[in-house]
Amino acid sequence: MTARAPLDDRRGRGAVATWAAMLLAAAPLPPMQDVPIRFVAENAGASSPMRLTTDGLAFDVTQWVGVFLPLKGAELLEIDYRVRGIVLLTWGSGDGTTTPAPHSPPWHHEVLKQGAGRATLDFRTTAGWSPERVPFLFFEGAGDVVLTGIRTLPAQGGREDAVRRRDQAIRLAPIRIDHTTINFLDPPVWNASRGIFLLDLLGIAFAVLAVGGSLAWLAIRRRWTPVPFLAVAGVAVALLGDGVFLVRVWPSLALRPRIDAGERLRENLHFSPALGALTALALESVGPDERVGVQAGANDWFGWETLCFHLAPRPCVRVLPAAMVHEGLPGTGRLGADQLDVVVYLNPGAPLLPGFSPVASVGAEAFVARRR
Repeated sequence: MTARAPLDDRRGRGAVATWAAMLLAAAPLPPMQDVPIRFVAENAGASSPMRLTTDGLAFDVTQWVGVFLPLKGAELLEIDYRVRGIVLLTWGSGDGTTTPAPHSPPWHHEVLKQGAGRATLDFRTTAGWSPERVPFLFFEGAGDVVLTGIRTLPAQGGREDAVRRRDQAIRLAPIRIDHTTINFLDPPVWNASRGIFLLDLLGIAFAVLAVGGSLAWLAIRRRWTPVPFLAVAGVAVALLGDGVFLVRVWPSLALRPRIDAGERLRENLHFSPALGALTALALESVGPDERVGVQAGANDWFGWETLCFHLAPRPCVRVLPAAMVHEGLPGTGRLGADQLDVVVYLNPGAPLLPGFSPVASVGAEAFVARRR
């Protein structure tokens, strides 16, 4: 079985996190405080075994690992890490006992580059954050992680101060892009705690400019000429709104075209990097006339549909081990298990379909298998 490593992250898949870090650097914040790794190891809650080594806190990521950090009320974290393989970090907050939904919008995620790196995580802009909650880190993919250093910005002042800082952070927070963004793209918020949207303020500004200008012209020139002021006010507030949107969306834009489909998948499927690498590997491994089955998780509609979409026009179906016949995307037909040439295996939580063996992989739970 051959193994492929993902391409280097040269174009900076963590652009959103970098942009957020730049905004944080411009803000007058107190310095971060180091958190001893041993303290984290002894007090953190994790869904998988973790090892305290001489390098730091180590754990394997075969599917996913959730970690609650004992840092109640932390607004910002800076983590140093060392990664081998393909690992996506998602961060949010929780009560420390119940695992929150890690992919709820706005989904805060960053692909951790291979080797040593550092990530700056702003928890104030995550869903449901409050000073009473603790940081929650969610690692998924195929690889292993060592947390070599952790620094935190503890809460300063009372609850009102924390709410005010959260409002400030959300105001220009980068737009987080994923495959459900189109369903959850909300209007920009000016004051989250009070439910005031930027469009509300722009509407007031438009009325003040248009009506105020028209009335001033009437008082000075004794003529009622509102049209020019309506036009100028409309253009001004539209440009201001577009400017705010551009500032927030710019970090998420992919502006370097890639001709090769494998490169595009490995570099730009940043919210599911293991799936991107596996899809690219399948494109390179599966012949043009071969019939493909995809084994994915029971609730993972995005994984198998993405694979079948990119493998078209090859016949491709979703493999459900208990089914007699397997179906693909609407209108693409059905195949029995004995008709399949290749199975693409993506964290299904079930054994590989009998009669197949892995031939190329991006991890222990993500590989391409052929009939023996």
